[in-house]
Amino acid sequence: MKTFTKKILPYLITSLLVIGFWKMWAWTDNYAWNPEGKELLMLDIALTSIFFYKTIFWVVTANLVIFGLLQLRKKNFKTAGIVIVLTLTYHFTVRQVIDKKCAFHYYSVFHNQSVAEGFIVRPIEEAGYEIGPILTDKIKDKEMKSRRYAILGLQKIEYQPATEQMGQILFDNSELEVYRADAYETLKTFDNEKANKLLNQFRNQAKDSIEDKVVKLGEYFYENREK
Repeated sequence: MKTFTKKILPYLITSLLVIGFWKMWAWTDNYAWNPEGKELLMLDIALTSIFFYKTIFWVVTANLVIFGLLQLRKKNFKTAGIVIVLTLTYHFTVRQVIDKKCAFHYYSVFHNQSVAEGFIVRPIEEAGYEIGPILTDKIKDKEMKSRRYAILGLQKIEYQPATEQMGQILFDNSELEVYRADAYETLKTFDNEKANKLLNQFRNQAKDSIEDKVVKLGEYFYENREK
């Protein structure tokens, strides 16, 4: 019994540490400084789902690493090598699946959170690239909550497929100047062929005071963005 306990102890400790970390990281209070009924419920649901997916993924990853290190310690180099390959394969294939599973839940956190301005984009950055398609679709709604931060989030995660949607916002005369300037900044940050073409086209046609203001404001946002 003692031998068995000694063998599983490293894995047990590792698992508890991972569970504890994600429990703290996905704690509702991190995203609900001024909680309200419905928003708090939606946050709880989303963060519980994130905790579930992330914990399972990282428990497996961490324990594979521990097993590999123990094999190295025992000088079982062949077994350790196989474990390393399996760990890397698991990490980079399954992680993408987990990120896709969590993307909508992170959007729910973004939509329902109540935090200070400097932390609003955090759920998007935590979600990463896979939240890009959701945000690109949502920002089409001009009444979207925290729309400016959604645009900023797409810029932060460098979601280049949003280039076309940014162009539509930039050229839409019915959009508020600040949103058009945000789109301008994002396109300039993307710095791809299509984005540069859209920017050049807009600058060349910027003849009235409003479009000129959008250009100047977009340039100002770009020069003062967080790097």
